Amino acid sequence: MELSDKINSLIKNNDLEGAIVELNQMISADSDDAEAYFERGKLHWRLGRKREAISDYNRAVSLDSSSPAAEALRQSMEIMSFYNRDLYNP
Repeated sequence: MELSDKINSLIKNNDLEGAIVELNQMISADSDDAEAYFERGKLHWRLGRKREAISDYNRAVSLDSSSPAAEALRQSMEIMSFYNRDLYNP
């Protein structure tokens, strides 16, 4: 799958919500499109929607284990599990 010019333009113009709407339409047309899930996950992450991003990364990896979503999932889980004791115990 190649991202459409419209989606790329929306992302370039920082209309992430609009790009998500377009990706939602792509996913509803082809629910086995790992790249669409990965791209939507990246947009959710940028918008601070970590849970939705991780869910999309998981779905992309389940569809295509060689997807770059596997690395994004690993990194996001590492970020989410970070805990610095010094910040909470001065």
